[in-house]
Amino acid sequence: MKQLSTLAGVVASVFAFTSLSTTAVVAQEAQTASAVVSPAKKTLADVEYRLPSTIAPTFQHIHLNIDPDNPTYSGKTNIDVTVKTPTKKVGFYQQDLTVTSARLVSGSSSFPLNVTIGEYDINWGESQDEIAPGKYTLEITFEGKVNTSSDGMYLSRFEETNYIFTQFEDMHARKAFPSFDEPNFKIPYQMTISSPEHQEIVGNTPVEKVTVENGIKTVVFEKTKPMPTYLIAYTVGPFDSAEISGLSVPGKIYVPKGYADKTKFVIKHIPEILASLEDFFGIKYPYKKMDFVAVPNFTHGAMENVGLITYRDSLLLLEDNPSVTERSRPLNVIAHELAHQWFGNLVTMAWWDDLWLNEAFASWAASHTMKTLYPELNYADRIVQEGAFGADASPTVKPVKKVVKSQPDVMDGLGLNYSKGESILQMIESLIGTEKFREGVQNYMNTHAWGNTVADDLWRALDEVSDFNLSAMMKAYLEQPGYPLIHISKDGKLTQSRFHLAGATVEDKTWAVPLKLTYQSNGKILNEVVFIDKETTVLPQLAEADWVYPNDNATGYFRWSIEPAQLNALLNNIDALNKREKKNVLYNYQALLNADQVGVDSVMKVLNSLAKDDDPAVIRAAVGVLAEFSYLVNEDNKAAYAKLLNQNYMPLLNKLTLSQSEQDNADVIRLRNQIYSLLGTHSNNDQLVEQSVKIAKQYLADTNSVPSGIAGTAIEIATRNSEQGEQGTWFNTIVEAFKKAQLPNVKSTLVYSMYFEDKATVFKMLDLALTDDITPANTMYMVVRVARNLDDHTLLYEWLSKNKDALLAKMPDYHVSRMPEFVSTTCSAENLEKANAFYAPISETYQGMARGVEIMQDESQQCMRLKSAFQADFNAFLNEQL
Repeated sequence: MKQLSTLAGVVASVFAFTSLSTTAVVAQEAQTASAVVSPAKKTLADVEYRLPSTIAPTFQHIHLNIDPDNPTYSGKTNIDVTVKTPTKKVGFYQQDLTVTSARLVSGSSSFPLNVTIGEYDINWGESQDEIAPGKYTLEITFEGKVNTSSDGMYLSRFEETNYIFTQFEDMHARKAFPSFDEPNFKIPYQMTISSPEHQEIVGNTPVEKVTVENGIKTVVFEKTKPMPTYLIAYTVGPFDSAEISGLSVPGKIYVPKGYADKTKFVIKHIPEILASLEDFFGIKYPYKKMDFVAVPNFTHGAMENVGLITYRDSLLLLEDNPSVTERSRPLNVIAHELAHQWFGNLVTMAWWDDLWLNEAFASWAASHTMKTLYPELNYADRIVQEGAFGADASPTVKPVKKVVKSQPDVMDGLGLNYSKGESILQMIESLIGTEKFREGVQNYMNTHAWGNTVADDLWRALDEVSDFNLSAMMKAYLEQPGYPLIHISKDGKLTQSRFHLAGATVEDKTWAVPLKLTYQSNGKILNEVVFIDKETTVLPQLAEADWVYPNDNATGYFRWSIEPAQLNALLNNIDALNKREKKNVLYNYQALLNADQVGVDSVMKVLNSLAKDDDPAVIRAAVGVLAEFSYLVNEDNKAAYAKLLNQNYMPLLNKLTLSQSEQDNADVIRLRNQIYSLLGTHSNNDQLVEQSVKIAKQYLADTNSVPSGIAGTAIEIATRNSEQGEQGTWFNTIVEAFKKAQLPNVKSTLVYSMYFEDKATVFKMLDLALTDDITPANTMYMVVRVARNLDDHTLLYEWLSKNKDALLAKMPDYHVSRMPEFVSTTCSAENLEKANAFYAPISETYQGMARGVEIMQDESQQCMRLKSAFQADFNAFLNEQL
């Protein structure tokens, strides 16, 4: 599915064709009563959030008349259905369409339907006569408007040319055409699209037939295999394409006109990724073709549509040989989307409450593929659960498996479907072994191919190849929020409680926790696996241990703590741990500080120990944790913090230099980028600023001359330290380079690295977000950038108050609902007061925004609680360093 970009963290109307305006469609429907769309009288059925099971679709044909240069479109759909019990009404989904006619047909019998709008986008077509059980065809004609955000069927304007794209996951197919828009209705579809003759039209399946009449090209696509509506996709526009050779099926990459030569890197690697996944699943790629599309306006990272996978253009349009770190995300996202062709497409969750089944496994399979094919990118060292722990510690967090009634419910906590879900699968893999895990997955795929499943189906398949009761363990992790904190005392007593941040109130829970213990006793290092499922467990063998590390290879989904004496002993023997485990010790103690379980001194003890490590990945973890304290840096202590950085970390950056060589591995590159960012922000080092200005100007003159990771930080430092009167010149120069740049990643490096705090340039950045130069899917990121630049959000809300209507109208629905969380989360009471005042009049107007406000308030208040708790200790630590 969709993934937010790293900055946050996706992205059919009566045609103006005179030849199509009064065609056979009208004649064919002349005898059908026009549908009168009016509010329905509420009954119990009307407020149910899913369609009744008494009517089931078996096949759907969709014909759309689309012109990318026309804001409206028209269409007709015929849905074969089986009516199981006598009824007078038929339900289907549509949103923001005009239904012009609807009827139910069986042989010579026709039932005109009066269409009314119910709850949850469900429309009810009601017949005056009773409809007997049997097989029918539901015929609907409709009109609509192509939206300009980036969900449903939408218009994307790129370099003065219009393109049509689709994004139907999770509940957006209903915006393009009426359908039974639920994942459990997994049926074949056939798409027909009519468009001006010069347009390229691409769909899920190969083309069956093409006809041209009066300048209009009609493309009939082959029937699909059984699939849900959210995987339907099509695109219309003057595309260029490049062939992907070496696949088990035909494949192309479709790109905006003029960009086919930017696909060489991904074309080289797609075949080996697909082959690796075919080998893992033991099943060949299950569809007839595999096309990719580079989409200039895309809310999310990519979408796994059957046979037509869409990606943010930044993931496919690259230099021929991007650097080690710049190739990491594109390859990983490609692996994720291809894994979905089996896990999600071939086998699909029955309802959105099990979306994690799709996303968690695709994420796990992508990581497995990256480790197998590209070991130099060091995916084996990633501790995935660190990306989940923060959100999952919130007192307002919901379980991964939760009640889902509407689209905002699906998107609430979306990231945990990926990160927490993958972490849990990784934990299972570590317990039963990769081969047993693979065997269970293959059994699951073969049993449920072309069907729908629930979580229990996967646990059953894995239980059959395991000696553990995985079902019981996994239910607790998925069906309740949060995760455990395991404390190991010196007498071998283990206690578990729900981890929470300082000052937060949460409902306590218990889990069945697999502990893979490593400990030293009588001079020997021992390993064993134990399960704890009670609040208190005693392990006598640990009472004799010198030290205990309870998370072998850092695969557990929990936090842990040990006694101070054991921590000291562990740090004295830290090289007994691998690099993942060393990082886990540090991240764990940073989390314990945030939970008010230990003090700043304990974290700094671990940090200082690991900062001396020889491995750049471990040093980078130490630098990252130090950067986490930035929220405690203020006017009173910033000089002391700068002195600490210049004294302890500037020598390391000088040793690394700001020049990237071909010999640098991924860990060295990432360490350099991270330490440069930290020092550039807080060291107040004139020499570094001067050097950064030089690098920024070099990049603006030639964007091939500096790696993007260095260039973005250099631009931020240069613009942040620009003199009064220079800001406008910097802004104009950067925007000019942005407009000239071709590659999406270069454009992002330029425009989202700017750091200004003066009113005139802040407003210029925000005004830029409303222009056509910034796509709707990227609009919010400019606002986020400005918010992060400003300590005082007065200017931000002054601009938002004047421009909120234009901003909210331009952004995709998902970004509108998440705007409070992404833009307005703060560690300042004054900023939070401004945010609350801004959102109060509008939060109930936009679907899902109220939940975004709730998350914003919770995260902001939590940051303020942490600040209050640890400010004095942090100040004392800095003073000790002077």
